Amino acid sequence: MKKIFATLLAASLLLIGTQAHAQLATGAGYLFASETTSTNNSKADAIPHHGFYFGGSYNIPIVAGLGVAPGFYLDMLLYHYDYSAGTSFIGGSVSERYTELALNVPVNLTYSFEFGRDLAFRIFAGPVFQCGVLARSTYNGSVNIGPIHVNEGQAYNHYDSENGDTNRFNIYMGGGLAFQAGDIMFTVGYDHNLLDIDKSDATKTNRHQIKAGINFLF
Repeated sequence: MKKIFATLLAASLLLIGTQAHAQLATGAGYLFASETTSTNNSKADAIPHHGFYFGGSYNIPIVAGLGVAPGFYLDMLLYHYDYSAGTSFIGGSVSERYTELALNVPVNLTYSFEFGRDLAFRIFAGPVFQCGVLARSTYNGSVNIGPIHVNEGQAYNHYDSENGDTNRFNIYMGGGLAFQAGDIMFTVGYDHNLLDIDKSDATKTNRHQIKAGINFLF
């Protein structure tokens, strides 16, 4: 997987350097991910993550209307959970704060429908190769009995080589739509993972992502 990721990135940079007529798009947008973990006997509720992405892609024409667009993006996803029970005299609470950073290299086939000089509609689809940079949860718990308060916190690295529970490398299959008006392009896309992102053999974790953003063309 590491060799595939490195080869794809090198090929993308080579194409950028050799195709002077290609079109560069840089932008950012909103990212929503839903993650579901299942075992042989049960399926857990989907966990929502919210965040954003930014980066760029290079659309390289092949024939009229058809092109290939390698890209490079940074994703950030956040999730938090809070639960408390009891009263102000006796009770407790727990919380989780999750942060994820990942580098993504999409390689999309694109097809554009042009309407005049400054308007175009584009469809795109292809694989997205992902390399996780950070996946960390911070857990906090507290218990109070009258005037006595006890707090405890702990951080967990999901990519830890020995105790981590998440695979750093993943592949998505994605696609979406884009609308271009002049030098601005609006995009909406969907990605679904092809690999199990959970390291455990007893469970399987799937994730799908929805993203919407704005790009500036050069």
